[in-house]
Amino acid sequence: MQLPHKISSFVVLLKFNFGWLLLFLFFHHLSFSQNFKRFDYLPVSENGNQLQYPWTGGLNSVQFGKADVNRDGKKDLIVYDKSNQKFCIFITLSANSTIYKFDANYATHFPGINGWMIVKDYNCDGIEDIFTYNNEGNIKVFTGFYRNDTLNFKLQQNGFYYIGSGSPINVYCADVLKPAIVDVNLDGDLDIISFDVFGTRLIYYENQQKELSLACDSLFFKKTDNCFGNVRDSFSSIYALRDTCNFKFGRLNGNEQVQHTGSTIDAIDADNNGAIDVLIGSVSINTITMLYNFGNTSYASILNQDVNYPSTNVSYNTSSFASPVFIDADNDTKKDLLVSTFDNGASNVNNIWYYKNTQNISLDLKLQQKNFLLDNMIDAGENSIPCYYDVDGDGLKDMLIGSGGFRDNAITTYRLLYYKNIGTFDYPKYTLQNSDFLDISTFGIKDIAPTAGDIDNDGDADLLVGMLDGKIIYWENTSTIGNPPNLLFRTFLKDSSNNQISIGANATPFIVDLDKDGKNDLIIGERNGNINFYKGNSLTSAKFSYVTDSIGKIRIRSNISLFGYTQPSIIDVNGDGKLDLILGTNQSGLLLYDNVEENWNTKMTTSSSIVNDYLGFRTSACLDDITGDGKLELLTGSTDGGVIIFSQDAPPFQPTAILSNSIPKLDVLVYPNPSNNQLNIAFQQTKNEISLQLFNVIGETLFTSIFHQKNSIVLSTNDLSNGIYLLKVSDGENESVQKIIIQH
Repeated sequence: MQLPHKISSFVVLLKFNFGWLLLFLFFHHLSFSQNFKRFDYLPVSENGNQLQYPWTGGLNSVQFGKADVNRDGKKDLIVYDKSNQKFCIFITLSANSTIYKFDANYATHFPGINGWMIVKDYNCDGIEDIFTYNNEGNIKVFTGFYRNDTLNFKLQQNGFYYIGSGSPINVYCADVLKPAIVDVNLDGDLDIISFDVFGTRLIYYENQQKELSLACDSLFFKKTDNCFGNVRDSFSSIYALRDTCNFKFGRLNGNEQVQHTGSTIDAIDADNNGAIDVLIGSVSINTITMLYNFGNTSYASILNQDVNYPSTNVSYNTSSFASPVFIDADNDTKKDLLVSTFDNGASNVNNIWYYKNTQNISLDLKLQQKNFLLDNMIDAGENSIPCYYDVDGDGLKDMLIGSGGFRDNAITTYRLLYYKNIGTFDYPKYTLQNSDFLDISTFGIKDIAPTAGDIDNDGDADLLVGMLDGKIIYWENTSTIGNPPNLLFRTFLKDSSNNQISIGANATPFIVDLDKDGKNDLIIGERNGNINFYKGNSLTSAKFSYVTDSIGKIRIRSNISLFGYTQPSIIDVNGDGKLDLILGTNQSGLLLYDNVEENWNTKMTTSSSIVNDYLGFRTSACLDDITGDGKLELLTGSTDGGVIIFSQDAPPFQPTAILSNSIPKLDVLVYPNPSNNQLNIAFQQTKNEISLQLFNVIGETLFTSIFHQKNSIVLSTNDLSNGIYLLKVSDGENESVQKIIIQH
């Protein structure tokens, strides 16, 4: 493929029939910037399939909602990752499809939340709002509104209350107790079903908006039922039904003592009998339980339960209590079921189950996959640490990603992922070459932190891996210069006194000549939040002497955690000829310290922000120029196990321009869309030849053909992988570009 030339200060504005696409082509700056911009379009494939959204940064314990974030009339998928306290927004492209377009920009308009998320429109304006935990045993709500056709939120009400015998009383919730917010009595407003503070009884709080003729945006409740459905949680998957509820109409004023509990609830009329049923995930229970309500809108009577829901298909089961939600995942207007793990540190493999609902009235759920969304993104489990390394010696920078653990129920494995660069010097493409590079899972080590560097000063790059126990193992590159690396395992890295180098816990090594004496040094971050310096002593071998455990007198701490989890990268970022320190941390994001080579022995402070994006916890980073334009690309990992990519100043390039505004639009009908095995292309009879071109989303031409004076064309799509494509139709005078979805 021929790549577009980089030209100076040139901006092309493309207008497709499905929206605006801004295409920025930039010139090579003489000076460098310290700010990095996120971009998401570098192609990545696994097992021959191109990933739809590889650069999300990963997902672990998540919750879901639907809202129209870009005001195009279609509800998009909102994902809140509890483990990393971040939002990921997936734009809906078409009906009857689970193929979305990831767009990182929309997440910046969402509020900071904690614990759990429920997305519902409560104030009758047709725009979804966000309910969440308020950190005080209660609920708060952010109302949605549009600014420049982008969904934004503002805090509307902090605290939900009902009236008891006197002053208002909290509608009780907790960060590990997610209620159901649903219209229980079918009167048109949203009610609440939650557990009591003991975690044994379901409480029904009835919204009084309709009963008291309040304004539509009112949230005022009455504690209507202190033992909803007459059930009792026995702290197992089996609930006690037909319970006596001898206190059912007592203790309505909320005089209870808070106990430890944990549950997530959603509610729906699953059997279409006119009464709301309740689906529950509970702490210490690996399954989910459906409680079937045989009552009516004014009285709940739960008489049946499915303790391995859905037992009519494949029952949900993981090593964490579940967070279920009924939501239209495939955009066919029917409520499906998504279930994810709720706990931090729970399973991060096969941890998002997608059940498709095939019925319009009652639920009929069929398991589609256990890795919904995850199968289309780079995923190293949790606590990912990336590094660039030319593994095969072809001159292109490949990616290695260390894993902090793939948790699959009770089994945890630690692997090193190898993504080979199969692109060109200025156009990287990656494919998963080996999911357990160097068979590192057999070494019995944890929390893999890779880095590449010349530790023995022989002119080639060796491979080091830091570990949970604070030690470092390494592979020496025994190949000659100019040949592919030949990695020979050399066990533990030792200092000049032949002692194993061990810094405590979570060693994150980096190789660089920090003091500019011609010998490479060893820099090591660690869990305690400081940075270690081992000076290189030899020009011909790997010999290091301990200097300090406090480079720049840096020690990362936070108000929440004593652990800093520092991960250093050292490179000249700002183009002043001096080495800078880019530091991954636990809760302080990605920090930049200017000119570490001259200031490592003095107290250093951060000089500026290196990225503006929220990266979450346990951030890590590596930097190199992988596009040959003289600017650095930055890879970041985090506790979510994925990878995000940035480039200095601006993205290094964009897909080839496909359409110009100056050309009139050709009226073309393309159907069916999504397509399975063929596309039908219909247009008015023309006097000219018809040119068809098919592109993938990064602008590569997949198909070109000329047709003579036809008004309909049929294209076979059997050989195309599932995904998004651009179809360009031109008659020489007019043209049209349409977005096509292939879904076999």
